[in-house]
Amino acid sequence: MLVRADGRVASLAPGTATRIGRARVDICFVFDTTGSMSDKIKGLVAAMSSLVSDLATLELDWRVTTVPFGDLTVVGDRIEARMGFVATHAEAQAQLRAMPRFSGGGNQGESSIEAMLVALERPWRRGAVKIVVLLTDEPALVSPAARPEMVAEALRALDAVCFVASPDLPYFRSWAVENCGRWVPIGPSMDTGALFALLQGMVSEVATVAADVHQLAGGSVHRYRELTDGSGSPPR
Repeated sequence: MLVRADGRVASLAPGTATRIGRARVDICFVFDTTGSMSDKIKGLVAAMSSLVSDLATLELDWRVTTVPFGDLTVVGDRIEARMGFVATHAEAQAQLRAMPRFSGGGNQGESSIEAMLVALERPWRRGAVKIVVLLTDEPALVSPAARPEMVAEALRALDAVCFVASPDLPYFRSWAVENCGRWVPIGPSMDTGALFALLQGMVSEVATVAADVHQLAGGSVHRYRELTDGSGSPPR
């Protein structure tokens, strides 16, 4: 195992991936595109440039897709599951800009649980490091048919890494922390500049974790979790 001087697991240096085999990385952005998220969509499109640059530097065989969603209890809102995986910077940015926008209604909460379950059923490549990134500024609408533990179980079954930017709620935090990703807080009134910095930092970490999972665990998130404490640090 490679460990940095500060005790954290080392990520791949540029060019290393070609010596151990190019890692396949599939990334799905699960994105709340209701009205309060409009400024955050602009931030994500900008942060995508950083993500693609990092993936290219690490020489990863990457693809990205999006699952935009609203509030399924509102007429006209839906979960969009027809956007395919793309593998170029231009295609990724075009897909993000073309995401349908939804109203979300006047109630608090959006259908993030259902959207996550849809995302986890996407056509992921065999052997790819699978990464799901959820971005929402509202709580999830919880019901008997849409429970947070259903997402937790599906993440484990897929052996996926999960990053979440969301309100500070236990289920959002656990989806990330328990699946080798990171949770960061966002809310409806967050400053656009602060949001961009947050997203830029998170997508850079997505690339690093993808490389680490491939190098240290042969693509297995379960094995990576055994080798580290799930946050990129070796167990004590």
